[in-house]
Amino acid sequence: MADRERRASYIALWVFALAFGWVEAATVVYLRSTSPSTASSAVGVQFPLVLISGRLLASEIVREACTMLVLGAAAWLAARSWADRIGAFLLAFGVWDLFYYVVLRLISGWPDALTNWDLLFLIPLPWVAPVWAPATIAAIFVAAGSYLYWTAERARQYTLSDFAILIASAVAVIASFLVDWRFALASQVPQRFPQWLYWAAVVFGTAWFVRVERRGAFR
Repeated sequence: MADRERRASYIALWVFALAFGWVEAATVVYLRSTSPSTASSAVGVQFPLVLISGRLLASEIVREACTMLVLGAAAWLAARSWADRIGAFLLAFGVWDLFYYVVLRLISGWPDALTNWDLLFLIPLPWVAPVWAPATIAAIFVAAGSYLYWTAERARQYTLSDFAILIASAVAVIASFLVDWRFALASQVPQRFPQWLYWAAVVFGTAWFVRVERRGAFR
């Protein structure tokens, strides 16, 4: 991919992710207006969504799955090799997620602090965490995605062990979000977040990614 074409695709990914972030935030605000617990500001914008009717909840779960498919399709179209496609997905996901919180703040006044708890995802169980946790992951995704996208032509040699470690780190992060899923079902704020598990997975996974990329750079 020529530099001019890559630059245009990179900008298009940002535009897409920013616009998609606005759509996501607006959808959450609309869904919140259908919940009987909108008065509970302590819980946060998304927590009441688990109380919506069965059909609407099923529709929301499908919408979340479709959101991932849309991000994946955009990344596939914006790139050509596995490295820049993964990079494009991480970039789009990170920008979308960060801008989602920015827009929520602009149009609803929430979150008023990074320590506010949020319901992140519903598949396969509710994911819950303080806002700073997904925001940190999103920022890492933007940095790693941009790096992969702009260095897609460089030779890389990931082993099965490398993939296993990176996947295990991602699973551990997700596990930290799932620990208190029962609180979401009861529309309650969890007492604490398992930071030890979250930070161990984030730091180890990020460090391993950097290690593998540096190893490839010196070959």
